[in-house]
Amino acid sequence: FDWTEGFGGRACPHLHDHDGEVVWHGMHGPGEIRFAAVASGGPGAVGDPEPALRLVARSEARAWTDGDRPGGDGTDGHRRRYTTLIDGEDHHLYWGDLHRHSLISRCTAADEPSLEEFYRYSWDVCEYDFWAVTDHSENSTAYQWWCIQKIADLFRVDGRFVPLYGFEWTSMFGHQNVIYASGQRGGPIFSSLAEGSERPDQLWELLRRFPDHPAITIPHHPGSGMVPYDWSYYDPDYLRLVEIFQACRGNYEDDGCFRQYADATLPGSFVLDGLRRGHRFGLIASSDHGNGASYVGAYAPGLDREAIFDALRSRRTMGATARDIVLDTRIGDTFMGGERRLTGPVELDVHARGYRDLARVDVLRNGELVHSVVPELDLPPGWIAVPLRLEWGMNPSPTDWSGSLHVERGEVLQTAYWSPEVQQVGRTSVCWAAATQSFGGGGIYGPTRGGIELTVVGPPEAVVGVDSRAGKVSADLATLREHPVDATSTTMSTRAQASGRLRLQPGVGGLSSLGGSQLRLRWTDERSEPAWYYARVYLVDGEMAWSSPIWVDSDEPPARQGSVNEPKYSVAP
Repeated sequence: FDWTEGFGGRACPHLHDHDGEVVWHGMHGPGEIRFAAVASGGPGAVGDPEPALRLVARSEARAWTDGDRPGGDGTDGHRRRYTTLIDGEDHHLYWGDLHRHSLISRCTAADEPSLEEFYRYSWDVCEYDFWAVTDHSENSTAYQWWCIQKIADLFRVDGRFVPLYGFEWTSMFGHQNVIYASGQRGGPIFSSLAEGSERPDQLWELLRRFPDHPAITIPHHPGSGMVPYDWSYYDPDYLRLVEIFQACRGNYEDDGCFRQYADATLPGSFVLDGLRRGHRFGLIASSDHGNGASYVGAYAPGLDREAIFDALRSRRTMGATARDIVLDTRIGDTFMGGERRLTGPVELDVHARGYRDLARVDVLRNGELVHSVVPELDLPPGWIAVPLRLEWGMNPSPTDWSGSLHVERGEVLQTAYWSPEVQQVGRTSVCWAAATQSFGGGGIYGPTRGGIELTVVGPPEAVVGVDSRAGKVSADLATLREHPVDATSTTMSTRAQASGRLRLQPGVGGLSSLGGSQLRLRWTDERSEPAWYYARVYLVDGEMAWSSPIWVDSDEPPARQGSVNEPKYSVAP
């Protein structure tokens, strides 16, 4: 019994329905089923049958649902849904995921659940309000595409759970998830391996041929050494959102970002690089493969397909690494994801809320950090706090970077969250175990990277020293506060000298509490030139969220010199 497995290897004529072309997979190989006899250990014991279970009243699997509905009072421990006024109408924050794979996708064959099992998981475990199964179109037959749409309709309960139709288009120019607006079946599914749909611009042109099936396309893992997104391709009608974080891997916001993934190694191709080019898109998070969960937050007046898709296309979205982190960002009456024309100062209002204490709230303009709300530490006179990132990697061969960091005449700030590589933390030291690989034998991923975040406090002359198996680096706090410090070739091991990197650089640092779980911030920018703004929030447990940007255009000539008013903010428990 033979079948076709993975991405490529032989002709797949059963996929001819993809834009009328027979799909040839370049990396497929024939699979096989092997049968084996297992020796018996004797007859199995037979237990007493359990009595039939009868429930007087069936409990809702998602216990938060009743109190979480718009208008729910949030009593009995139920979480109350966040509601805000947008353009004079109540909009509720709904949680979803637009990047999930079932066992139809062959890239992780047998590691993913069936469609039926995955829908129960999405409802009972992940607590999604909406989602889309986005199996690879390159692996999906016409029957499987029909099944994906059919089960979405079977599980649809407006007001409770709204599945959308979707698939992943997996091109060498970048991977995108195609999400359809309506529940009208018959929408096309396109393979990047079919002639005429290999590039993003070809995909968008094909989608335009089906005006009865409106869609958006969402790139994911830009910046990845595996398959980054090529930002020379952009269509404002379709590329409305980008996945900034995924539970399967990590953060692709920018090079040097917090929780940056190991294969996020290509400068110039990250999410912020697309925005810096002038492209306008909102931000979301999602999950991809595995059993983790990251979330799209969508602001909509109701929970149905039309309302959710309108929120997605209008960019009224946020991305969150965990549920129940709220960001509400606006400039005047323009909500995040919107555009406005404005002369004079820009006043950005940010409301951030977490399920536990906030650790930091950032404001970014044109991709540059312009303001942060961070805890005020009670330090001895003359001491400073320096948030650091210890970065390693980029060696083409497997490299062990395990080691320790020690502080002389200073201390390591003690926090609740530490990167998973960290093994031990003391008052003046941190120890970790980590290695980088070049997956695929130097092929598909290339060299990878890693790192940890921490904050060191002490006088400016306090010294931070790193001693790893691949190299050494040290510097005082006064230097590290201003710029990165790299290990020199004389302090790197022979194995890591070729192109490896060991660096101490300014970072987010350790996450300590702001003193509450809510914050309201007003930040004023006196500059009168075009810009885009967004907010980012961190919780003390390392979870985080991003608002979609707001774009401000102005007809005024650029100011000679920009200035920023002192921000005003308040923290609530």
